[in-house]
Amino acid sequence: MPTYKIRGIDVDFPYEAYDSQLVYMDKVIQSLQEKCNALLESPTGTGKTLCLLCATLAWRKSLGSFTTGMSTQTGGKSEGKIEVSLSQSESSTFSTIVYASRTHSQIRQVIQELKRTSYRPKMGVLGSREQLCIHDEVKLLRGKTQTNACRSLCRRKRGKHHCSHFHRVADYLKDNSHLGEEPVDIEDLVNIGRTFGPCPYYLSKELHKFVDIVFAPYNYLIDRGYRNSLQLSWNNSVLIFDEAHNLESICADAASFDLPSWLLTACIKEAESCINLSIERRDKTNDKSQNPDDFAILRALLLKLEKRISEVPIESKELGYTKPGPYIYELLADLNITHKTASKLISTIDVASTLIEEHNQQKSTGTVCRLDRIGEILEIVFRDGRTSHAKCYRVHVREVEAWAVNDSKGKVSRTLSWWCFNPGIAMEDFRNKYGVRSIILTSGTLSPMESFAEELKLDFPIRLENPHVITPNQIWAGVVPVGPSGHTFNSSYRTRDSPEYKKDLGNAIVNLARIVPDGLLVFFPSYYLLDQTIGSWKSVSNENSMSIWDRICKHKKPVIEPRESSSFPLSIKDYMTKLNDTSTSGAVFFAVCRGKVSEGLDFADHAGRAVVITGLPFATSTDPKVRLKREYLDKQSRPQGELFKVLTGDEWYNQQASRAVNQAVGRVIRHRHDYGAIILCDERFSHQHRLSQVSRWLQPHIKCFSRFGEVVFTLTRFFRDVGTQCPTKAPLLEAKKEGNIGEVPASELHMEKLLSPLTTPMAQNFSLKASSFLDTKNGRASFLGEIVPANRSSLSFDNCKTVHCKSSSDISGKVLLGRKTLLSPECERDDLADSYQPGEKSKDTPVAPCSSRKRKFVAGEYDLKQYFGNSNEHSSLGVVDLRDKDGVTSTGVELTRQKAHLPADSVPSAGDETQGSVFLAQVRGKLSAAEYIDFVGCMKALKTKAMKISEVLQCISRLFSGPDRLPLVKRFKDYIPAKYHSLYEQYVEEKTLIT
Repeated sequence: MPTYKIRGIDVDFPYEAYDSQLVYMDKVIQSLQEKCNALLESPTGTGKTLCLLCATLAWRKSLGSFTTGMSTQTGGKSEGKIEVSLSQSESSTFSTIVYASRTHSQIRQVIQELKRTSYRPKMGVLGSREQLCIHDEVKLLRGKTQTNACRSLCRRKRGKHHCSHFHRVADYLKDNSHLGEEPVDIEDLVNIGRTFGPCPYYLSKELHKFVDIVFAPYNYLIDRGYRNSLQLSWNNSVLIFDEAHNLESICADAASFDLPSWLLTACIKEAESCINLSIERRDKTNDKSQNPDDFAILRALLLKLEKRISEVPIESKELGYTKPGPYIYELLADLNITHKTASKLISTIDVASTLIEEHNQQKSTGTVCRLDRIGEILEIVFRDGRTSHAKCYRVHVREVEAWAVNDSKGKVSRTLSWWCFNPGIAMEDFRNKYGVRSIILTSGTLSPMESFAEELKLDFPIRLENPHVITPNQIWAGVVPVGPSGHTFNSSYRTRDSPEYKKDLGNAIVNLARIVPDGLLVFFPSYYLLDQTIGSWKSVSNENSMSIWDRICKHKKPVIEPRESSSFPLSIKDYMTKLNDTSTSGAVFFAVCRGKVSEGLDFADHAGRAVVITGLPFATSTDPKVRLKREYLDKQSRPQGELFKVLTGDEWYNQQASRAVNQAVGRVIRHRHDYGAIILCDERFSHQHRLSQVSRWLQPHIKCFSRFGEVVFTLTRFFRDVGTQCPTKAPLLEAKKEGNIGEVPASELHMEKLLSPLTTPMAQNFSLKASSFLDTKNGRASFLGEIVPANRSSLSFDNCKTVHCKSSSDISGKVLLGRKTLLSPECERDDLADSYQPGEKSKDTPVAPCSSRKRKFVAGEYDLKQYFGNSNEHSSLGVVDLRDKDGVTSTGVELTRQKAHLPADSVPSAGDETQGSVFLAQVRGKLSAAEYIDFVGCMKALKTKAMKISEVLQCISRLFSGPDRLPLVKRFKDYIPAKYHSLYEQYVEEKTLIT
């Protein structure tokens, strides 16, 4: 297993790490070492979870050994508690790692990743009774009825009505103190319970108290009730939120509530039922544990609340009735619900809900108790006995037609809402109360990032937007501003309902359904547009012609995302069935941004070869929650001297739409060998400010087209070529004992390998990964050193050494330039974005196929002559100075490419080397981090024949445009063979006219 020394810590990684994985782990370790928070974005398929686990656990292991063993004893109290202590309690002084993800299924996947690593920390996983209970009767119950039944049985030590599983927990933990030292998930705990008898739920509860790492769903950390029940040492702990792209909305929703009229009416009926049930029990069994008077008071309060809500003056249905957040206390005080009386009322509700659920269980009605929601609302409002948080809220009462409610169809229904517009409220305890060491938020789609820190009111000094591990020939990404008939694509309310727009969009989808193989995903901004557009496609304007819908169905069988969550699993099954139907060329899934399809589903390989975004999914601007959120942010952004910058309402509104697009786009290209197309069918995506909010990894690949014919041509060629030349898993580079790299395929030649020589001999079968970091703040290249895998099991060779990277204390904000190349050496890549018209000859000079020319390169040489075909002109940028801090120059490594060699006189002179180094320094100084990555990417793409010379020159002229970069334009021409000077000047002149 390769070992990497990152920031002085040995990190064991199951595979040879890509550059993007190394920089990701570096950022994780930096966050932990410097006790600060981090926002880390890495696209799906880049091994994010594995990197996160390996880096975090390597850092934890560097502090001291992982926890081992435990001893247990049963407490003598009536509750039947279990006391657990560690036989090796040394680890209690170290940080506890809390790893949270959205769902239990995602946690299960994370634990599977943990099993692939060499790390074996003491671990625990938290779950609910519904998932873990194995008692024959209790496991059939739900909600508080299940909780109360479980607690009741656990209190009894013998007799028919006791839980034998609970009382076996202590003995099992005593005999199996190693539990948790190997990765276990919820299914493993359930199997242990069924096989050996202990309760899986209480096993997990006891195990999590003394672990190195605990896995839990989001709500265990965000929900205050769950969080307070955890017996963790929060001080100096590390919190990791995986799949955190929706964290801000989850936090805001957890701190808010909506109370519709139908729910309040149901609660009143339940309170009335409690009165009758308690009287009935008292009369039949002399059970006086429930006081009917308490339930009568509860019912009276709810009736009064219903009356108050109905009396609120609403002058406009669209605007509703809005008051500042603290108004909620004034409203409840009129009902005599205050901080002093709220706790008593919550206790009464708990008793009432238990009574209702027990009655429902006896009658087998399966009805959910609604009163629980009233208790949750009171806990949100009266949290911590404070009122200061109310300033971040708004009280709103709106009126809607209750068509969805069984007995209220046609009637007017009102909803009382208390909306939280500061998601940071849910996270403030971690910062202010618990003393958490670091909070790491990570996901494949966090962009645009700025809003996360501003919304959560946390400081994130460490941020990363990682590139993808795929190569340019695995992705087609483009903005399609017009349709086949030349009608502009713009889904704004001004144009989206026009017949011309819908018709041209439909014709575009017909073409795409014909071109794209297998699965096609088409995302609409809203369900309204989805229904309206498909409805228009199904209509036939001419009896003798096929409808647009029929033409789409001719190429792919359609599936439409349902509004109802209950129907969604069937639609997924339907899609997969149609996708695998050999009688057609695949299936098309019409879905909605922010819908079920866009959230967390994996359309890997043939399930999703292309995703089409038909417009920007802006939230309805007239929606009261959206309108009030924007007003709140605008008001918050006015005061000066704030600790955190606050988004304006418009910034938030735009970023929410962009994040929804990024999430939908992330459904395709799910691993490093996958490929696909991303098609943005809205002219607004061509605007620079809009493109800047697209995920950073995608930005370099996006090209803007002016005609739909260009899209058809290039997209057809993309799928034709990638289908026959799909990259396979790249073999490891072999290193000879004398320190030279052996035969290196063209597809494996990294730019950073041309810049960084190997410093230490390596064993056979080891891979060279000489990586460089780029400082995003000042553009200077800072070499972290050579980070190479060191297989510990192979270190018996005398001449083998682990190659370490130099520690660096100032690489915050730096990203790796290179990444693993997966191009097939035989592939010849065509220009995918070149303007094309049928019958028109290309003016570009094609690059020879990759296999037609083989060269030998000297490490450290950055020779642009190799990129421009055969030329007698000397066009070298020279050798980059790779001396370390002590001034010692690293040993060069000769990189070969199969057969042919460069002549000896092609090596640049010392003067050329100096000039080349100076020019490279100038480029780094003038370009931003993203632009410099584009510059390197252009050179690499040309090297791998993924781009034509004309496109590279066009890209370079774009990067060097602007008055302050004029020297770069002139200097770069010196390194271009003379036969391409006129072409380069043409592109430079075009850019100058545009700017």
